[in-house]
Amino acid sequence: MDYTIVLTAAAGQGVETIETLLSKAFKDSNFFVFSDKEYMSRVRGGVNSTTIRVSSKENKGYKQFADFLFLFTKQALEHSKNRISDNTIIFGENDFITDEYKSQFLEVDFLKIAKDLESAVFANTVAFGFISAMFKIDTDTAYKAIKNHFLAPDVVQKNITAYNEGYKLFQDNTYKSIKLNIEKIAEKRYALLSGSQAVAFGALSANAKFLSFYPMSPSTDVAIFLAHQMDKFDIVVEQFEDEIASVNAAIGAWFGGTRSFVTTSGGGYALMEEGVSLAAMSETPLVVHLAQRPAPATGLPTRTSQSDLNLVLYSSHGDFPRAIFSPRNLEDAFFVMQKAFDIADKHQCVSYILTDQFFMSMMYNVDTSHLEFIEPQNYIIQTPTDYKRYEFTKNGVSKRGAPGFGSGIVVANGNEHDEYGDITEDEELTKLMLEKRMQKLNGIKSEALEPLYIGPETFKNLVVCYGSLYENIKEALELLGLDDTGLLAYSQLYPLNDKGLDYLTKAQNLIFVEQNFSGQFAQLIWREYGIKTNQLINKYTGRQFFVEELKERLQNALEGK
Repeated sequence: MDYTIVLTAAAGQGVETIETLLSKAFKDSNFFVFSDKEYMSRVRGGVNSTTIRVSSKENKGYKQFADFLFLFTKQALEHSKNRISDNTIIFGENDFITDEYKSQFLEVDFLKIAKDLESAVFANTVAFGFISAMFKIDTDTAYKAIKNHFLAPDVVQKNITAYNEGYKLFQDNTYKSIKLNIEKIAEKRYALLSGSQAVAFGALSANAKFLSFYPMSPSTDVAIFLAHQMDKFDIVVEQFEDEIASVNAAIGAWFGGTRSFVTTSGGGYALMEEGVSLAAMSETPLVVHLAQRPAPATGLPTRTSQSDLNLVLYSSHGDFPRAIFSPRNLEDAFFVMQKAFDIADKHQCVSYILTDQFFMSMMYNVDTSHLEFIEPQNYIIQTPTDYKRYEFTKNGVSKRGAPGFGSGIVVANGNEHDEYGDITEDEELTKLMLEKRMQKLNGIKSEALEPLYIGPETFKNLVVCYGSLYENIKEALELLGLDDTGLLAYSQLYPLNDKGLDYLTKAQNLIFVEQNFSGQFAQLIWREYGIKTNQLINKYTGRQFFVEELKERLQNALEGK
């Protein structure tokens, strides 16, 4: 069995704290836990919600309908109506409910209990205790989560008191009818990770030693996490005055021989484009993590989207090779970050990693024994006296040195240049240098990641996706139980591994699923292979597809509706 808990509250009511405490307690109790959040772009007020899914097996899908809905504000019910099914049990104060849902409602006043203790701020911890009792979480496990989260002894003790009151509250006769059937999972080397942490750990495993950034949601959590890890992992995290400075700092670090990256979102990347073009011309490696959100302009800063594929595919002036990745899940992010660094370093090119708000805030148990590693390689040479930084080679990749390592002069030039890096306007040399740089695309393509196929050997319908949609589509198709439909999920979007072509050409009915208006990945497949999609299932509201929503829309698409 698995259960979905939805907590809906105003910003500032501490619902994120409940998510953190519950997720840790569920994980330490040997349950599989998945959580994600949707929230408004404000510090106080509004309405936000967190979804926590707890189960006896690995379920990474984002469920729509709640088994248990907790309301912390009067506006929460209206906000959460689309999360209510006939089987949903709703908890909250009497003032929060309408006659329509009275039959599904159980009164619980977390705020009153918190105020009786000392302060309304403890209402979230009272709720943590209540839900812990519902799922029979061991008290010591819950106390451990509280101690690790709050740290200060006096604050810890106050929250433990609030937790105990919530725990006792559930044991009241009012709630005795709620009996859950859920088994614990086998103990494994599980770590509770978020999307931002998976990206960060992937970069650390790739031997990244410098992160430059300017804050822009939803990308900033990577920088915040790594800033707390600087002493542990010997990495420097620096916030610059703007995105222009941050991208140029990353380029400078690579020039000096240090693996580095930037983390940003679409609007921030727009300012980085000239710097990216400098990296391309100077053949300096660069890694860009771009966490997508709805645009254009400011758009929706705290919502999710897949609308920046075209931005990184076509951006920055001039023709130059690049690699674009978009991890399917947290395990994939850990590997893909390493791959992006290796490709950038080896081929002296720009590597992009596209995530999104939903992915960044996603959190679940990761089996660390299954994580894949790429041993970081050293591609820096000790330069000879007659060093040619841009020497012509068969694969387009010249040997890269770093200033001060060897007797040669290391030049990085944003102007067109000769093999030594000196400026040139020679017509033939200009042609040859551009061809040299573009030749690297063949090498990048030869290492492109294969898309993941799941489904029958022979199929009629093929669903195609990339990035964070994978787990939701996978579960939706499992629920449909179709024997004529497969799923092709990409985590490298450019250049494409042609293995995917084997599946694309076999399908009679191609269905692309994307979180953007225009079907940008479908357009890329058309551009690269001349294959058009039969149907596009897309969503561009800033909210992630639910599993149930995808199930319905896929079924309608397959039935021709």
